[in-house]
Amino acid sequence: MKKLLFLSLFIMFAVNVFAQEVPFTLEVTNVRSDKGNIMVGICSTEDQFLEKDKCTYAFSMPAAKGTMVKNLNIVKGKYAIIIYHDENNNNILDRAMFGKPQEYYGFSNNTYGAFGSKPEFNEALIDINGKTNATVKLRK
Repeated sequence: MKKLLFLSLFIMFAVNVFAQEVPFTLEVTNVRSDKGNIMVGICSTEDQFLEKDKCTYAFSMPAAKGTMVKNLNIVKGKYAIIIYHDENNNNILDRAMFGKPQEYYGFSNNTYGAFGSKPEFNEALIDINGKTNATVKLRK
């Protein structure tokens, strides 16, 4: 029993040492209305960023016109952020013909690919290795 207790405590300590969380503040600007939700994906891999896998951190928050701030604790690492304003609450980024988004969206580093598309994963990466702030400006 003592061995099991010691092993459990050791594993908990080891996980905390290697997966150290740090404060992260995400600011989302240019929220156009109070309708719907702001959908956020904080991705640690390219497959997550390409929406093949679920992002390491994924959440939504009720939209509030103007600027929104969310404080989190996340594991140190490099991440790319995807955000969109789901004004009609259908849980997808609505697109027009040829894939152009009809709802406001943004990426970390406020970077975009050609014609406003998703940037390359490495262009959107931010390094979170201590207290970090990131601002994403939504656009259409």
